[in-house]
Amino acid sequence: MLEPVRNLWVSGLLVVGAILVSVAILAFLHQLAPSLRHRVIAVLTFLAGLYFPLEFFIPYHNFLTPWQNSVADFLRLMAAFTFGLGIINLLIIHGRHLLRWTSNAPFSLAFFSGFLLMLVIGLISHYKPTLWAQAVPKEAIGTVGFWDAAFRLFFEGALQSLNATIFALLAFFIVSAAYRAFRIRTLEAGLLMATAIVVMLANVPIGQQWLTGWIPEQSPLAWLRLEKLSHWLQTQVNAPTMRAIVFGLWVGSLAMAVRIILSLERTFTVGGQ
Repeated sequence: MLEPVRNLWVSGLLVVGAILVSVAILAFLHQLAPSLRHRVIAVLTFLAGLYFPLEFFIPYHNFLTPWQNSVADFLRLMAAFTFGLGIINLLIIHGRHLLRWTSNAPFSLAFFSGFLLMLVIGLISHYKPTLWAQAVPKEAIGTVGFWDAAFRLFFEGALQSLNATIFALLAFFIVSAAYRAFRIRTLEAGLLMATAIVVMLANVPIGQQWLTGWIPEQSPLAWLRLEKLSHWLQTQVNAPTMRAIVFGLWVGSLAMAVRIILSLERTFTVGGQ
């Protein structure tokens, strides 16, 4: 319905104008009485949540369909604004730690250093990759620019490695939780322990080759091989259970969405702050 703007300056002016209008609307809502503000939020939430169900259930080529892409773009824009609010919140929290120089000030300093460094390098590597670039010999193969190399160094060499380290540390907490969960006190705990042992042994050579590897695959007892037992448990027991859990989650999500659209979830729209 709405054609994208190709001019860079016009796009920039539209972005600035949208930000100013958004700030003005938020300031106007903030000045309203709490009861009136809650009613406005409830009405806007109801209209926004009603669009896609109506567009889906009304027969095709209805009056709402031409606006589908524009509304979807608007939702993506709102999601981007939520990320921006999260960044502003982090800047405020860590800025207070630095101004007051609390015990968390070194961590806040590391946050600002990493945030600004990645922001500057990412923007330059995307929009000005040739900045400070030097002539590359013709015989050079596979060379990258300075900013691209710096971005890869900090993103792939630092950030992804730190993420892998955090997840590796979480493995110890998972083992601790599994130890507490696998205490055989009930029949269900015993079944959980037996299933976990079968699945884990089926994924290591000691289970596949040494324990049950001697059973011929064409034998009537081939179902006792650990890899076959593990496959049966994962496809015939675990998969239907996970589908049932996911189905229940989606039903709960639908119920929560209806409550939010109808402003029945007071902590979100009407009664909460």
